[in-house]
Amino acid sequence: MCPVCNGILVETRMCPKCGGEMADAGRTTDFYGPYSPYMEFDSFLQTQTTCIHLYTCQDCTYEETVEIAMTEA
Repeated sequence: MCPVCNGILVETRMCPKCGGEMADAGRTTDFYGPYSPYMEFDSFLQTQTTCIHLYTCQDCTYEETVEIAMTEA
């Protein structure tokens, strides 16, 4: 299970471009299509070891993806 998706871990990131605070915009799989947030999560996983999240800078809108290590449930 992903600790960020389940609210167990809050990943704090700083923007490498401007130094501003970055916010978690969710799993990258949620952006694949209009119904993707409602599809089975496992169907999007390329590996069972990471969950890829999109982080966006709240100041300059810089975006980056971050791999979050999955944990045992």
